Amino acid sequence: MMTTPPKRDKGSHPIRAGIAEVLHGAGGLFAECSEAVSRAVFDALHEAGRAGASAAESVAAVIRNAIHSSEPVEEEAELLIKGIGVGVLHGTRESGDEALRTIARTSRTVIREISRKGGDLAQASRGLVKGAVHSAKELGLDAAHAASAAADAAMDEAEEIGHDACAQVRPAVEESIEGIRIRVRERRKRSAS
Repeated sequence: MMTTPPKRDKGSHPIRAGIAEVLHGAGGLFAECSEAVSRAVFDALHEAGRAGASAAESVAAVIRNAIHSSEPVEEEAELLIKGIGVGVLHGTRESGDEALRTIARTSRTVIREISRKGGDLAQASRGLVKGAVHSAKELGLDAAHAASAAADAAMDEAEEIGHDACAQVRPAVEESIEGIRIRVRERRKRSAS
């Protein structure tokens, strides 16, 4: 049984409405999500350039809106996060080292927002790594480097959040994902002051 997509309110944010439509649409979740996020990132960067706003903050706002507007069923969460990761890179049109930095920034933002939402950080981490690998293949980057950039940034953000977040993220990113086995770099222990 198919549900009808929600109607867009005049005041609703375009990415929120787009993600809501994706979750109710008949197309593939990953493809539709990555396309909706790509369009939103491209538009946000264009607007940021015209207004003199921060490009990084504009992209982060798109990611926040995509995450907070979605309520995927458990088995779709990884696909949604993978779509967000790929969509951000498509929207920025970046490649090379800048693409790796964008993968890292995206990972940190996603982990932060999933934590705020009370979502599953392990699924989000796996989705981020899968998105990084997918993007690397499209951009001709080393897939292992892209996966490591996503995993390390996810762990960095998890450390900022706390021990429970680390306990979810580390085992998720150290699994073999898309045929790549990641060894997350060791973190320095924080001194108790």
